Amino acid sequence: MARASFADRMHQSAFAALYPWVIRLARLAGWKSDAAAVAVWHRGRLLVVEHSYMKGLSLPGGHIRSDELPVLAAARELEEEVGIVIAPAEIRPFGCLERRHTRLSLFECHLAQAPEIRIDNREITAAAFKSPSSIPEPSRTLQSYLRARRAAA
Repeated sequence: MARASFADRMHQSAFAALYPWVIRLARLAGWKSDAAAVAVWHRGRLLVVEHSYMKGLSLPGGHIRSDELPVLAAARELEEEVGIVIAPAEIRPFGCLERRHTRLSLFECHLAQAPEIRIDNREITAAAFKSPSSIPEPSRTLQSYLRARRAAA
């Protein structure tokens, strides 16, 4: 992985400083957001990302724009965060998680070949395929997804 430039580190610091305030403001205003995340699987390993502004490893994903279908948001976020382009038709719905302030649409896709991963080293600081049992610090979202997946099996 390439070393973070000064500009990358400045962006990471800004994300880390501002993200908690944006969340607090949204909660105070009573906003409920819609988000989408996609679980990308390859040979039994799951693609996880590390954000510069959140603890734990998570799934690629983000907020759904007002004029956007959840599956399109999942595909867009996957490309923005890790540079992987997958047609929305190849992404399957998995379920929905209702949080107090967020409604999260979950999707899955299984890839026959390992894709090239490209991160911006600003919002996303690391990304890799990992065995679910070897993920050291999963985010709440990732924990919920893995728990639901085990229950569905």
